[in-house]
Amino acid sequence: MDVLTADIAALIVDETVKRTQHNINIMNFNGEILASYDKSRIGTRHEGACMVIEEGRTMVFSDTESEGMQGTQAGVNLPIIFQDNIVGVIGITGDPKALEQIADLVKMSTELLLYQNYFTYELEGNIRSQELLVEELLKSEPSKSFIQYLTQQLNTQLYTFRKCIIVNIEKQIFSKNSIVRTLASQLETQSFIIAFTNSNRIVILITGEVQNELDFKVKNIYQIFKRLKLDIQMASSLVFKHLKDFKNAYEECELVFMLNEHNQPLMSFEDVEEKTLLYQSDKEIRERYKKRVLGSLDLQSIETLKHFFKNDLNIAKTAKYLYIHRNTLLYRLEKCEAITGLNPKKYADALKLQIALWC
Repeated sequence: MDVLTADIAALIVDETVKRTQHNINIMNFNGEILASYDKSRIGTRHEGACMVIEEGRTMVFSDTESEGMQGTQAGVNLPIIFQDNIVGVIGITGDPKALEQIADLVKMSTELLLYQNYFTYELEGNIRSQELLVEELLKSEPSKSFIQYLTQQLNTQLYTFRKCIIVNIEKQIFSKNSIVRTLASQLETQSFIIAFTNSNRIVILITGEVQNELDFKVKNIYQIFKRLKLDIQMASSLVFKHLKDFKNAYEECELVFMLNEHNQPLMSFEDVEEKTLLYQSDKEIRERYKKRVLGSLDLQSIETLKHFFKNDLNIAKTAKYLYIHRNTLLYRLEKCEAITGLNPKKYADALKLQIALWC
């Protein structure tokens, strides 16, 4: 990447002139003027800048000294340092004595802007490489050589144990860079891959040296999004070890969203795994079983059963959860038994009813 571009130089000139009321010139490493408040000087050679680059130090030129120097006027010329190297020169036109107070400040501001622009460019390139890696992993026949190339480019250490996470962010504005920076500050950067697959979906591959570490990372990532004040739904897959299984893990997350009937913000495939077994069976078979078992149960009875099973067949807990009297709950359960012939308080019958509800 060329750190000091004409666009960046023009931005530095515009911002600096506003604050100093002095003409500013930005020269590249060859002494050519990249940007100037005096547009007629752009593209010309600045002999003073060439001297600064050659000697590697700030140089001050008076009116007399600058007269015989090509493209040079009285003022202060300072080397622009980036990662310990001179990448250009910034020249401030005017009385050198009057510029003493602002010259170093202008130089510092210029170098800070270069660093900011460089790291933003690097971050955006890194994000794109991660997106390419996820895109490749989701293909039916991913290229092993391309995956290896991308992981080397990203300097990523994908540990043995892995999980896929999908984050859905509905109709909210968010900054890719801020999310990546925040995750990188909380997690080991070499242990995860993040991809923004569309305007409201983020896919993350997390890895760890031990399996138990992954559950902690999932919860940590969820909390990071909450601290960013983003309203999200997040799904995580089962643990897997081989990158070829990433596509299956992604599909597991899709099933979690599909079967998340209560719209919980954080769920894992383990939470719905038994439901997915039914989902993968024939739809007509599921429908037939549901109708045969549940019969003509009304909506209130169905909701009562759902909460009864959610509360582990516990009468007191369910009644409290539904804000109804214990006897009211018992009446509703007896009504269910009368219609279905199955007693919700008995494990075997409750299992049949639960499967029918999942169907």
